[in-house]
Amino acid sequence: MEELVVSIIIITRNRPFLLEHCLRHVMAQPYAHKEIIVVDSSTNEESEQAVAQFPEVISLRLRNQNNNMPQARNEGIAAASGDVIAFIDDDSMIRPTWLLALLKAYQDERVGAAGGRVIHRPEPYCDQQSGNPELIIRPSGVVIARDIDRPSAGRQEVDHLIGCNMSFRRLALEQVGGFDTNYTLTNLREETDMCVRIKKAGWHIIYDPAIAVVHVSARARPFFGDFPCIQFSNGRNITYFTIKNYGLNLHTFLGQALDVWRSVQRAVFLSCLFIFGVVAQLAGRVVGLYAGLAWRFSRRRRVAASPWIGRRTRSAHIQALLPEGEPIGRA
Repeated sequence: MEELVVSIIIITRNRPFLLEHCLRHVMAQPYAHKEIIVVDSSTNEESEQAVAQFPEVISLRLRNQNNNMPQARNEGIAAASGDVIAFIDDDSMIRPTWLLALLKAYQDERVGAAGGRVIHRPEPYCDQQSGNPELIIRPSGVVIARDIDRPSAGRQEVDHLIGCNMSFRRLALEQVGGFDTNYTLTNLREETDMCVRIKKAGWHIIYDPAIAVVHVSARARPFFGDFPCIQFSNGRNITYFTIKNYGLNLHTFLGQALDVWRSVQRAVFLSCLFIFGVVAQLAGRVVGLYAGLAWRFSRRRRVAASPWIGRRTRSAHIQALLPEGEPIGRA
């Protein structure tokens, strides 16, 4: 069987430090038939300097590109010559088994896309709990992505993959077309949209935990911790994805309404948690003020705050804590 050529496309923007580490992990993969392409939309030259350390890497520079991930992916595909097109982010550090496991998935000619585990926590915590991931898209267009960082038993077929660790067979991409550039700003759901189209075309999508990356996102924020423009973009992209792929009907309307309601509930919960947190912080400072003043004005508290642990006599320890010349007596 002829060896597959794998094109590994890394999308980057203004993160040269991470990009350099990412490239070192990719270069260490033990497979000769690979090409590495960096698609760089940075606003400075630092990423180019990082790529220049690796002469075998193909560098594509996108200037005046406003954070459009689908456009960057399409540029990378156009420059790629591989039979398999793999995408990782510049903050995705691939594990040693990543590429060989990826190639193994594509031995099945029915597989049009493959991806795997996305590890968010350091060792050994990342392996503490095992279980199969949930990468499901409901008929209402609601997308579920849970437990993607857990070690699981083996391969399974899924509905979609995670954008920082996914790959596609070139034939499948040529059949369905490139990434949809209508997903803007946060680009949320752009990779899910591609997976839906791949699956509708009759291809299988495979999740293999051995296709693993460590991805501690440099830009991760808590839920609803982003600016309103980011939340607007997320809502816009989610709705566009649902109508485009699942239509505008009662089922999708109810599914999206339920999804919005869950988001509102969580936003209210986090808002209340924030308010109670501020109150608790203020109350703690008042109690801390009392504790600090009590320590200042009570010799007994000063002695108790520095308990005797040495070999010298207890009286000598207490005397060392008191002001010079003050006798040991009842506090």
